[in-house]
Amino acid sequence: GMPIRVLLCSHSFESYYHQSETVEFQADYACLTPEGETVACPAGTSMGFGDDSEGTWIFTPVRENGGFCLPDLVRGYEDPVYLGSLEIRCAPEGLLLINILDVETYLGNVVPSEMPAGYPAEALKAQAVCARTYAYAHLESDRLEEFEADVDDSVQFQVYNNQPRDERTSQAVADTAGLVLKKDGELADARYYSTSCGLELTGDLSEEAVFAAFITASREDDYEREEPWYRWSTYFSMEELSGMADTAGLAVGELESIQVEAREESGRAETLLVKGTKGEARIEGEYEIRSFLEPAKTPETLQDGETAPKLGMLPSAFFYLAEDGGKEEQKGYFVYGGGYGHGIGMSQNGAKNMAEAGKNFQEILAYYYDEVELDAETDTDH
Repeated sequence: GMPIRVLLCSHSFESYYHQSETVEFQADYACLTPEGETVACPAGTSMGFGDDSEGTWIFTPVRENGGFCLPDLVRGYEDPVYLGSLEIRCAPEGLLLINILDVETYLGNVVPSEMPAGYPAEALKAQAVCARTYAYAHLESDRLEEFEADVDDSVQFQVYNNQPRDERTSQAVADTAGLVLKKDGELADARYYSTSCGLELTGDLSEEAVFAAFITASREDDYEREEPWYRWSTYFSMEELSGMADTAGLAVGELESIQVEAREESGRAETLLVKGTKGEARIEGEYEIRSFLEPAKTPETLQDGETAPKLGMLPSAFFYLAEDGGKEEQKGYFVYGGGYGHGIGMSQNGAKNMAEAGKNFQEILAYYYDEVELDAETDTDH
């Protein structure tokens, strides 16, 4: 298969530069030193790198399926194990670590990090196809060109090796080997996210009243209607919002109102209009709006009555604002929303519920990626 170059972020995905790292070899590796010499790194040995390290070091497993461990790296499980080769480049800012491995092997570490391995097999297979399509699309992109990498291992791309490999997710990768989503012969946009608010993939929800009615109702045929994130709500006082506008550098004076000015057809908020005593400002884009409306004092309440964990942003841009109080004495806004994530492509909890309802991975993908075909990706395409 195709090799993919994965830039490994430092502790808790903070930066691309590591200050120090230890490599423990779990199998026999050969090391190419900066001087061009080859040194044996037998299984069970380790090598440390820090601020006095120089040059580029390349570690290659002697036999296939060799792995190494990075015990100092903070991830979702202890002492994360990596398969394949490792390139360490020592720069003034710190160490850059690139893991090079076959795409299919890589996917075995993406799927359990992006979807719980206990989800039904057909949902895991749908996730594997999305992750593979995403990986191949990034083999052709140049987002990380300056680092000589294709993807990183964080949510900026798709999460890799934050959870250990699992037989069930590896099986899903094997069962869909080589399959990708294509539209008109090109790789499709195979993004995915946690939970939808019951998106009508055909309806137009761009009108405020239509969207509010949609998100207020719960529909029997929505696959996620039992999921906690399907509906949520929170509250912002005017005082809080004024502070948030100041922090965001919106010079609007004392806040008078905020409103969703434009929505996409899916209902997703696209522009937020903020009005104050000194003028108005607009916040554009789903991510920017969610970041601006980060719940401070009042965490979101999920539909099962539980309090949402801190996300650092609003769960989704599928929400509407309801004024609290009379016209003169505006006290704040109630926020009524649904879903968790960006809302483009496949809903992972939707896939889970569809699989539980007896749908196979082909049907799940057809539901979320309209007019997209499944195709085998072959190395000759590159």
